[in-house]
Amino acid sequence: MKAKKTLVSTVKMLPILVCVIVTLVYIFSGADLSVDKLLNFAPNNPILAAMFLISLYAAKSLSIVFPVLVLNIAVGFLFSPGLALLINTVGMALELSVPYFVGRFSGTEYADRLCSKYKKFKEVVEYGHQNSYFMTFFLRAINCLPMDVVSIYFGACRINFLIYLVCSLIGMMPLYVFATLLGNSITDPTSPKFWLCIGATVTISVTSFIVFFFWRRAKKKKLAE
Repeated sequence: MKAKKTLVSTVKMLPILVCVIVTLVYIFSGADLSVDKLLNFAPNNPILAAMFLISLYAAKSLSIVFPVLVLNIAVGFLFSPGLALLINTVGMALELSVPYFVGRFSGTEYADRLCSKYKKFKEVVEYGHQNSYFMTFFLRAINCLPMDVVSIYFGACRINFLIYLVCSLIGMMPLYVFATLLGNSITDPTSPKFWLCIGATVTISVTSFIVFFFWRRAKKKKLAE
């Protein structure tokens, strides 16, 4: 019985092991993925290019260190704004889904391990435990915690997938929309559109950090009272 339980636990950890291996391979391979390199690899055929870039979102979901903004910008460069936003939305949905189901398969034990490993993450999820859907949106909007770690956690907690996906996409939408538009205007760095997108992307990132900082401080102050 004990051996069977150990085997089940080992099998449940296999998806996480795959994520770790992919991440380590990426790190030690010395790969330096930039927008230019992605564009060089992308097929000339628009349909194949879209499929290629969406497949990279799936790869990103297995590698925590892979830069998602590079993908957003590359798609924005290759396609018209409307089509680029559609492709990026599909890609982001895929990226959010894969680690979610990895976490769901791995079980609640792994959620506890994530909380013990990422102290900041533990503080946030414990505070928002009663409203997990709002917390899903909030964590995506502030963008201050590893994206794939958050996805694995919510999957392990078995939060309703559809609501999780919608809340996540809404929370992340401002950043990836502006990153997409940035890619669309990257060939003309003197244009107002280019600098507007740069400014908006930086503002969202800085604001996310500030909001998270003051939110944590207010939470600690409340707990100390």
